[in-house]
Amino acid sequence: MMELNDDILNPKRFVIMTLLFMFREMTESDLAKASKIGWGSLSTHLKRLEGKGYIERKRAITSKGVRTVVKITEKGYGKYREEIGKLRTILKSINHL
Repeated sequence: MMELNDDILNPKRFVIMTLLFMFREMTESDLAKASKIGWGSLSTHLKRLEGKGYIERKRAITSKGVRTVVKITEKGYGKYREEIGKLRTILKSINHL
């Protein structure tokens, strides 16, 4: 049986990783708005993803002032693609039933 990675496929973390996979980096504020995840929950999920090495957070000066920018790492990008591949395999096997 294929093991799925809960660090990425948790519903909220999956939304975060999908947004970062598409855009590569976003401010925490933009990520909160786009994902519709509250600040407390977002912070918790970002800490977990950062701890696994899937994302990086850094302070940056933007047109709106100093913001925290969240960026997907190469490790995170690869792991996301791997998990999507597993999901595709599962869906194909279901379609063949």
